[in-house]
Amino acid sequence: MATEQVRMWRPADEDRILLMAGQTARYAVEPRGEYVFGVVTGQAMRSRRGRDRRVVLPGQLVAWDPSSPHAGEAVGARPWTARLMVVEVAGLAALTGDDDEAVPADVAFPEPVIPDARLAGDFLALHTALETPATRLERDARLAEWLRAVTGRSPDARSQRSPLSTRDDKALRLARDYLADQPERNISLDELAAAAGIGKFRLIRLFRQRTGLPPHALQLAHRIRIARRMLEAGQAITDTAAAVGFADQSHLHRHFQRSLGVTPAEYQRRFAT
Repeated sequence: MATEQVRMWRPADEDRILLMAGQTARYAVEPRGEYVFGVVTGQAMRSRRGRDRRVVLPGQLVAWDPSSPHAGEAVGARPWTARLMVVEVAGLAALTGDDDEAVPADVAFPEPVIPDARLAGDFLALHTALETPATRLERDARLAEWLRAVTGRSPDARSQRSPLSTRDDKALRLARDYLADQPERNISLDELAAAAGIGKFRLIRLFRQRTGLPPHALQLAHRIRIARRMLEAGQAITDTAAAVGFADQSHLHRHFQRSLGVTPAEYQRRFAT
């Protein structure tokens, strides 16, 4: 995106993806083993790849594979805004595959505009979430689930999901114990899946079907519970945030208020009265 109004950044602990957001009137990309996913907002844009020409409307999701260069320009000289995510080919394979549910090595998107409003909305939510502090487990799960969903729209995708059974209960118990024993650690999704002895996507399905929640929600519940006890004992909020694994005091503040309806300072004050 050729403009100074575009920001670029990488999420913490994740060097396989690059995030971009901003406004431009034109761009040109010659991919070098990278996928580009994005949602156009505000104004439409006109894209071209090879002989293909199309107008991408606001709110539409695009998925460009590395097969050939692509470019875009403003419609009626009106710049558009967009949120983009650039993912390395190897990174996509690592983020969307595991031993239980493999994906093709080279996923192609011959129709780059994906007509799925929910998937586009989920992308915008994911992109926004990756701007704010989050646990590695939450970031891994959000990113992996969305990338798995969008690759599922490729004609190359093949479903290999086997049904969950009571034999998965042991894996769930192992994962829950692993999170409970070390709530302050910044555990990755791959690490948790290895501790449970199953693939990461099966683990996410297992958590959602058995508990109604993703794994990071349980980790967050453990952290909030310990934070409450520390605040009740008069511990400083900054020390509490660091001890239970939050990125900083504002990270604790956001989740604490969302969970309990009061800020850590208000909770501590009310508990002391």
